Amino acid sequence: MTATPEQSATAPDGRAEVTLHDERLRVGTERHATERIRLERVVVTEQRTITVDVSHEEIRLTREPVTGDTRLPGGPAADREPVVVVLHEERVVVTKTVVPVERVTLTTRAVTRDEPVVDTVRREAVTVQTGPSGS
Repeated sequence: MTATPEQSATAPDGRAEVTLHDERLRVGTERHATERIRLERVVVTEQRTITVDVSHEEIRLTREPVTGDTRLPGGPAADREPVVVVLHEERVVVTKTVVPVERVTLTTRAVTRDEPVVDTVRREAVTVQTGPSGS
């Protein structure tokens, strides 16, 4: 950085001027993509064991002696018809339903940190030299 001739010329009133310059650092930021995140759902299969109580009906035959003072319903014709008893049992039935259990939200946040920037700048200074006059 040297002075140009018009900057160091002597004015008619005997004054001389020099304009000094400094370098300034301008530091800023730029935004760049760094990573791509994909939020996907995957199905994980696992086996579940659940114990369920099931019941069924069984017959129990009870015999009682008939005595003379016991009155039985029906008559001789009713004795000829077969008696039908229907037995029941419970069976396990499995159904599956899909229910919502959790909502997952992906958000971003800006995290700020200080990062020092170091660089060299130049500046002009004035020195005055005196010496013998050439005239």
